[in-house]
Amino acid sequence: MWLIGCICVVLLGGKLISVKAYHAHLAPLPDLSNHSGMVLGLSEMINLLAPKTLAILVLKETKIDKIDRLTVMIHHHNIPTCIFNNQDEYFQYIGNNLKKSLETTSLLFCHPEEMLGELIDRRLAHRLSLYIFYWGARKAPTNLDRSLMREPLRVAVITNPRKNIFRIFYNQAKPNNRGELLSANWFDGNDMTFQKVPLLPTPTTVYKNFEGRVFTIPVIHKPPWHFVTYRKVNESSLNETDVDQLELSANGTDNEQLEVFEVTGGRDHNLIQLIAHRMNFSFKYVDQEDRIQGTAVGPPENAIFTGALGMLQRREVDLFLGDVAVTWERMQAVEFSFFTLADSAAFVTHAPRKLSEALALVRPFQVAVWPLVLLTIMMSGPILYMIIAMPYRLEDWARGTMARRRRFKVQRGSAFYHMQYIQEMNYGTLPGGAEIAGTPRHPSLDRCIWYTINVYLRQSATIPYNGHVSRFFSILLWLCATYVLGDVYSAQLTSQLARPAREGPIDTLGKLEVFMERDGYQLLVERQSAFQAALVNSTGILQRLYRITQRQSHNESYLVSSVEEGIRILVDNSKRAVFGGRETLYFNTKRYGAHRFQLSEKLYTRYSAVAVQFGSPFLDSLNEVIMRLFEAGIIEKITIAEYERMFGSQLGQFGDESAKTTKPESFETEGGKSKKSTESNEKLQPMNLRMLQGAFLALACGHSLGVLTLVLENKTKCIQISFGWIKAWLHRIGLIFCKLGKVVWRSWRRLHNDD
Repeated sequence: MWLIGCICVVLLGGKLISVKAYHAHLAPLPDLSNHSGMVLGLSEMINLLAPKTLAILVLKETKIDKIDRLTVMIHHHNIPTCIFNNQDEYFQYIGNNLKKSLETTSLLFCHPEEMLGELIDRRLAHRLSLYIFYWGARKAPTNLDRSLMREPLRVAVITNPRKNIFRIFYNQAKPNNRGELLSANWFDGNDMTFQKVPLLPTPTTVYKNFEGRVFTIPVIHKPPWHFVTYRKVNESSLNETDVDQLELSANGTDNEQLEVFEVTGGRDHNLIQLIAHRMNFSFKYVDQEDRIQGTAVGPPENAIFTGALGMLQRREVDLFLGDVAVTWERMQAVEFSFFTLADSAAFVTHAPRKLSEALALVRPFQVAVWPLVLLTIMMSGPILYMIIAMPYRLEDWARGTMARRRRFKVQRGSAFYHMQYIQEMNYGTLPGGAEIAGTPRHPSLDRCIWYTINVYLRQSATIPYNGHVSRFFSILLWLCATYVLGDVYSAQLTSQLARPAREGPIDTLGKLEVFMERDGYQLLVERQSAFQAALVNSTGILQRLYRITQRQSHNESYLVSSVEEGIRILVDNSKRAVFGGRETLYFNTKRYGAHRFQLSEKLYTRYSAVAVQFGSPFLDSLNEVIMRLFEAGIIEKITIAEYERMFGSQLGQFGDESAKTTKPESFETEGGKSKKSTESNEKLQPMNLRMLQGAFLALACGHSLGVLTLVLENKTKCIQISFGWIKAWLHRIGLIFCKLGKVVWRSWRRLHNDD
């Protein structure tokens, strides 16, 4: 045995020397006689922990035979294991499991100082990953940097103070987030007992009660979720509350002023108070420099966020809530709780305006109906003529007498207008059944057209032909004109005059695209919000809208600081559309008068939740509380209560000074209850002459056309008379010249004969 030991020392001498040199400043090496107790204790602790997957990292300085015996005993407990001797491969394995949301427990045979920095830098600190360190130390390391072991990193350290006695230290044994290793459990290998079960306290148990822990939460003024007022004060007038809530801002002067803020209310402010009371923690608000939620900068896999989400990504704050939409890009940097609001994306434009009442006569039918109505009226006369004249045409064609067609010839003379009047009144038939000489056997085309026009205009008219087919067709025309066109048109016209018509609402993205292309509408969106990211990164119609917006805007003028600012711009300029959350848009439109705005249809569903640090250990406890509040209807109740409180009070006291300048919707108080005054233009209004101005305009157009026709007829008659007089005088002058020519010719011949 002594010879075998010498040979082992010779073969492993270099390694043993290196182990001694490495552990000289850390902890003494475990005794070789205690190998069985170490293997047994670690295997029992791993078995009690019952991990889904165990990753073992073995460094070169660790004795391999101990690992072999340990893995054999762990496999007896049916626990899958992976053994690594390369740190890069191990880190890659942990990272892949985190991307797949797989829980991983790691047993590291090294000192924590060797690994903590790498774990933090590689962003492997997560509630799904537990790192157990064992290097045979008898005492827990006290010189570790506590900042490296703060949340969300989960670290457990196993020490061996006495033979077969193991002590477990845990950095998340308390919810204070101080990064200190506290004793969590004991294992006695002599009688195989633990101090408590389970081996480590579960996160839901630890973070069920935060024991007065103070959370730091960024806040942004965004009604109705948070109402924040900002004011500038001098340093001498600061109180104790303002000292913690101030921001140094350079205003371009020599004296710097302190800007403090105060949260005066909001739905999410009330919600975080309920959660804080339930989980026993307190919170303080901090101001964000840009006062925006934040957007991703850089590639999606390594995106860096700005704004409040950037503070949460850098672990400068603990929570962030306030209408924070859940998106894929944001989930790569932070994590979200159970949703606190299921909202839809929408846009708001100006309310449909009243249309001109001068066109009320032609508005009852839509544009697609009027061409068909006019075509029916125009085709009725020719169809009636074809029904009446076709038998005679066929008879003449059959007999070969097409050349003997009779034509109605009007005799011009002194009785021309008298006969025309008689024919129009009797349609070619004289009283007593006698026919007018020269009339055809069937009426002409103009008579049929004139008859159908009289029927559609509800005027008295005589059927131009006594045939049964023509009578049946005339009855159909009368029914169509009376019950279809007449009654429907009258009903529609009455409703249009009783409730003035309005233009079509802009409630879909297709209509908004048309108005942006045709009328120059501009789309506004909150700066660095989830809706800006959706507009920039989407495809289809949203991408086309973004391209139109890029062409129209200069220096990103389509971006606004908040939805409230966009609504105020929309009030001043109606050729705008604000894109955002439907709940937020609805609230702001109610503040400034819902009758002024048109809210679009639901575009897509989006969810808002509480944002926490990536891998936060108390996310499950937070989800449990929020789900209970949601199932009990408390979240919906506080939302409705916030709306009622805001609508029933003076809304101008909330928000910044610019919001106070815009008067909100008027309210009347009656018996201590708020009562919204109804706008007069939303009621049914009695008819008046101003509403019938279109009829007078049509009558004026008819009179003007009649006067113009009369003037043209008179002018034409005068021209005809003038042409007759000129023709007569020209004829006379011609005769005179002819006579003079004859006289000259005779005189010339006489003189020529005399010569």
